[in-house]
Amino acid sequence: MTRQVLCWALLAALLLVWLGLLLGATWTTQALQARFRRQAEERRRLNAAWAAVHATAHHGEKCPHCGYPPTDQDWHAEPTPVEDPPDDD
Repeated sequence: MTRQVLCWALLAALLLVWLGLLLGATWTTQALQARFRRQAEERRRLNAAWAAVHATAHHGEKCPHCGYPPTDQDWHAEPTPVEDPPDDD
């Protein structure tokens, strides 16, 4: 094998690897696009809910979700962790 043939073979191999990576990245993005949209919509809903709760806490109004007035607790406090019940399996 001459040096020129080896260089062309190496260039062709690199080109195939590059095309494979490009195609794989494109397909992965297409496959995950629906999931990304769902996550973005959920993030928007959570942000809107948090903004409503935050506004309620500062204005002393009733909660728009449950209708109860806010409690005296700090709205920025860490949430209390809840233990998962053990599985019966």
